[in-house]
Amino acid sequence: AFSVVSKLLSQHKLDLLDELVSAEVLQVLKEKLSLLPDNHRDALAADIDAIMYTTEGDVRIYYDDDGRKFVSILMRFWYLNGANLPDEVPGETKVFQIVFGDESTKEKRHLLTANYEFQREFTEGAKPDWTITRIEHPKLLE
Repeated sequence: AFSVVSKLLSQHKLDLLDELVSAEVLQVLKEKLSLLPDNHRDALAADIDAIMYTTEGDVRIYYDDDGRKFVSILMRFWYLNGANLPDEVPGETKVFQIVFGDESTKEKRHLLTANYEFQREFTEGAKPDWTITRIEHPKLLE
């Protein structure tokens, strides 16, 4: 899901995210993506083969005021991306660079991070669909 959604974000195809991402998050993304330079938008895309590491950041089970049961999982992703980013991104945070190949054919990639929160209702009879309720690409999508 992370790879698919990140690629759609980078291509600015938000209409294809209606069933995957909450309406509130989509509204915020529409505003932020319209202000992003092309190289930052390119850096949002995470090819599934370029995901280096994933970990869960937080897992919560909670009930709303109507007694419905929900599960929320915050996932953190580290992925390689070849977008043309400066060595220093806004905010004074260093972007790691990894060089593949020898000096004549080297290919520069950045190791980037993203946080996606997935939520699902587990009340009896609810649809078994997961929805993304938070999308963060630090220093790219702020």
